[in-house]
Amino acid sequence: MTSRFDRAQFLRAAGAVTVLAATGQALAAGPFKSSWPDATLKQLRHPSLEDRVVLITGGSRGFGWFIAEELLKGGAKVALTARGEGALKAVAADIENRYGKGRCLTVAGDVSRQPDCARMVDATLEGFGRIDVLINNAGRSPQDFASGGAGNAKRVPFYETPDEALHTIIDTNFKGVWYMSKAAAPHMVKRKFGKIISVSTSAGNMVRAGNPIYGPGKAALEAMTRVWAQELKGTGVDANIILPGGAADTSFIRQEVAPGAVGERSQDGRLLPGDVIVPPAVWLCTDATNGVTGVRAVGRNWDKSASTAEEAFRKCLDPHVDVPQIM
Repeated sequence: MTSRFDRAQFLRAAGAVTVLAATGQALAAGPFKSSWPDATLKQLRHPSLEDRVVLITGGSRGFGWFIAEELLKGGAKVALTARGEGALKAVAADIENRYGKGRCLTVAGDVSRQPDCARMVDATLEGFGRIDVLINNAGRSPQDFASGGAGNAKRVPFYETPDEALHTIIDTNFKGVWYMSKAAAPHMVKRKFGKIISVSTSAGNMVRAGNPIYGPGKAALEAMTRVWAQELKGTGVDANIILPGGAADTSFIRQEVAPGAVGERSQDGRLLPGDVIVPPAVWLCTDATNGVTGVRAVGRNWDKSASTAEEAFRKCLDPHVDVPQIM
């Protein structure tokens, strides 16, 4: 018998959620409906997605799941990782039921642990024979750590922030990307093809008081990705950043910050839709963006009125600067 948490994750994937997640957050009732117009989603279904192998960390819920769902619709194969094995099993069963066997592989593991990362990459290579795209989505929220205890949304200065928060957030959000990418990149370079896509945050969030670890950690992630884009030049492997463009309606945002059912909090404009990041994430997985590297794509800036995905993608890219500045 599945736990309430696993059941909630399964129902979220299946699109009929009427229960509470283990975090205590209410999930929206009724089938999930994408916030994107059908015309936008159809534009994303590039022929190159057929049988493309995409490894997504944190793939059992939130951004990871929304991206996986659209990739599956485009014909891709997905390898999903998460810390919770039960949630992964439920999602895998749902995918097999709706898309058939052989389209999804799941591996439980913690990206903050280098041996787990190597094992997750090896399992994907064994199961699918290659990795075309790695999406570094797994992350820990600063809302998990505050002076008031886990889950407290109170903002505190760095000198009151527990060291546990530093280790957990940096180990997952920064070092986890390093471990996963370092494990996958050699296989991509050998094949002369691959894409490394990592999820970041808005620039303002990187320097916001009361957010002394998460934001600066994402700034480091972006700097690291820019270095990788240069080091991988000429190898056929691209490295890019995607971000929602603001707080989005997933379980990553706790009730203390934005009360209400997950999946419904974007309706009044408090949060962006939970699937806001999907178009740039999926488009960067296609051959249409081969050679596009070192860019920063913002989901909320994807133009729904654009006549083509290429046009919409260009509009969602942040301007490139030769020497970025924080101070």
